[in-house]
Amino acid sequence: MTSHSNLAGPLSGLRILDLTSVAMGPYAMQTVGDLGAEVIKVEPPQGDITRHLAPGRHAGMSPLFLQLNRSKRSVVLDLKDPAGRDALLQLARGADALVCNVRPAAMARLGLDYEAVAAVSPKIVYCSLVGFGQSGPYARRAALDDLIQGGSGLAALAARQDGEPHYAPGWIADQSVGLVATYALLAALLHRERSGQGQAIEVPMFETMAQYMLTPHLYGKTFRPPVGGTGYPRIFARRPFKTLDGYVCATAYTPAHWYRFFALIGRAELKDDPRFCNQAGISAHVAELNDLFADAMRGRSTAEWLRLLDEADIPVLPMHTPDSLIDDPHLAEVGFFQDVEHPTEGPIRTMAVPTQWSHSKPAPTQLPPGLGEHSVAVLREAGLSQAQIDDLLARGVTINGAHGGTEDPPARTGP
Repeated sequence: MTSHSNLAGPLSGLRILDLTSVAMGPYAMQTVGDLGAEVIKVEPPQGDITRHLAPGRHAGMSPLFLQLNRSKRSVVLDLKDPAGRDALLQLARGADALVCNVRPAAMARLGLDYEAVAAVSPKIVYCSLVGFGQSGPYARRAALDDLIQGGSGLAALAARQDGEPHYAPGWIADQSVGLVATYALLAALLHRERSGQGQAIEVPMFETMAQYMLTPHLYGKTFRPPVGGTGYPRIFARRPFKTLDGYVCATAYTPAHWYRFFALIGRAELKDDPRFCNQAGISAHVAELNDLFADAMRGRSTAEWLRLLDEADIPVLPMHTPDSLIDDPHLAEVGFFQDVEHPTEGPIRTMAVPTQWSHSKPAPTQLPPGLGEHSVAVLREAGLSQAQIDDLLARGVTINGAHGGTEDPPARTGP
């Protein structure tokens, strides 16, 4: 990894100002950074909160921050100080996009709403990641991953499986909406490329996750009037299957899968059962079929079932824990995990860009930065004089963080 723009990356040449924190925005901006864009992470003097949420080797460099903030440079600006605001607007003059997850009212109070930024950079794409669409009654509410999981119906859907509502143990809302933000940003940049027109776009967590959850589960209420209730039954019937010595994740989905499974367990006559003669029948009886699957799984070891189901071309995988996933042989073969030497944190494990490209292959461009590691270099590139930078440093509006041993990328003109 280097701090230079990845010349092979498909987004090489784009400069993005990243004013996001926590998980959703940083995940989205790491994605575009891995794709070759130059991402300038603008942090307050105390840094992104994820720098401090989990123990690490050094203060301000938690494992959560390290997994969300590679392929970025860090600039500290106190945006509550008028000089910090002015410095950000100077950065915006040379940027293609600005992405933030500060609530719009707060950005307006700072004098950094779309109108203010577009006044100095008319072609900029200004992407606001918000909890809720700003025309609705929830507009001013804060949003976090767990709240959105609950509000979008995910927690209640979990209760249909085990009786108790609960949140999925992952950043389901943050990362899903982060990916939507990524494609929305890139689509707006493509529009700008074709039309010359910048714009403001809004990516709401609540509405995005409501669509995400209701795509399978609106179900019978797709029709007006409804032809049934909400909830796709097959999803509630899914579960890992217990074997003699563990669990497997297997799915007989199509009629052909089930017929091969019937033969595998010595119940080939079930192929002629009228309940299972087509996909609609299988879907209607998926709960009892999964019970049949579960009963059969208990009779053999995990290794046996992995082999037998794979040989029968029935989709199957081992049920990993996070620890065992790290040692998965497929991930090892494709080079998914990579050990890198961080200049301040020492050896760390990172994950490769998972997509494969025949040309313009993306790759991480920058190790996760120390707080304010690139403040001076980026402000100088934006045209601030040394005297201006020294004043910002002296007043704590910016900081010159520990240098991580990387080079500074060449200066770039505006869009």
